[in-house]
Amino acid sequence: MIRDILVETCHRAHKWVKVEVGNNLSRDNSKTRPADILLPNWFLGRTAVLDVSITSPLNPVILLEARVSATAGAQATASRKHQANDPKCSDLGWVCVPMVIETYGAWENEATAIISSVASRLATCMW
Repeated sequence: MIRDILVETCHRAHKWVKVEVGNNLSRDNSKTRPADILLPNWFLGRTAVLDVSITSPLNPVILLEARVSATAGAQATASRKHQANDPKCSDLGWVCVPMVIETYGAWENEATAIISSVASRLATCMW
């Protein structure tokens, strides 16, 4: 649902996006990187791959990090997503942007930056 709202907002901001891109990019599946949302020519001509994730700060894997600050759980999840996906995305010329949101409402910094950028673009398209 969050992915669909973000896609619709990008469309309203006149930003062309693709949904669920990246499957079967190589024969051996070593370069598969399903993008929840792919934003061509996002920043400095590079394509951004948005990987939308919802995480709970009570998840045992991130519980210790989550006690540090309001967004620490989301940041820990984003860090793991970067470790797993950055090499694949880099090989394809893409920039991986984890869009991590905690169940209690905190948004990871990269997700906040993307939302702010789309909102600014949308504001210039509204009359």
